[in-house]
Amino acid sequence: MFTGLVETTGTLISKKDTETGAIFTFSASFVDNDLKIGDSIAINGACQTIIDLNENKTEWSVYSSFKTLELTNFKDLQVGEEVNLERPLLPHSRMGGHFVQGHVDGVGTVIKKEFQDNQKTLVVQIQLPEELKKYVVIRGSIAIDGISLTVVNITDCILELVLIPETIQKTNAKYWIEKKKVNIEVDILARYFEKFIKQ
Repeated sequence: MFTGLVETTGTLISKKDTETGAIFTFSASFVDNDLKIGDSIAINGACQTIIDLNENKTEWSVYSSFKTLELTNFKDLQVGEEVNLERPLLPHSRMGGHFVQGHVDGVGTVIKKEFQDNQKTLVVQIQLPEELKKYVVIRGSIAIDGISLTVVNITDCILELVLIPETIQKTNAKYWIEKKKVNIEVDILARYFEKFIKQ
């Protein structure tokens, strides 16, 4: 379980295709770094498992299956690209953001990005997959590339978000450009509600 409060960003340093997926290696540093092989980690909002780790814990690898590549923006990642990172929520941690599972529901496309308020805030519009729009409501929660955000507006499949300076500084959102593919995880409560009303 994650919160969508990105801890740091990392850099993709290598990508190796396999018969059934790909192995990605990242470089990153965490405060109080306690990474170990077998740990879960959210990369752009997708929960992955660390399979290899260097001695000082600043370079580590994950294996992504063909299904992960199919459902996320991992297939588009390029060496040198920055990704958002978050370790799992601890039982004694404060709960900020919202409950994020690290299970990506689909991939959206950035269609507009505009800095406002003397470059302090960032307004972003994202095209959602048609099948996800029913789970998104104004002032509801959504995770975009692993960032917990509040929905400002939604019209048809166009989602509007406003990112504050702290979010811009700590995440890869500053590098988003038009046509950029981003991972989307809708609020799990919306999915539970859908199931309840269908029973």
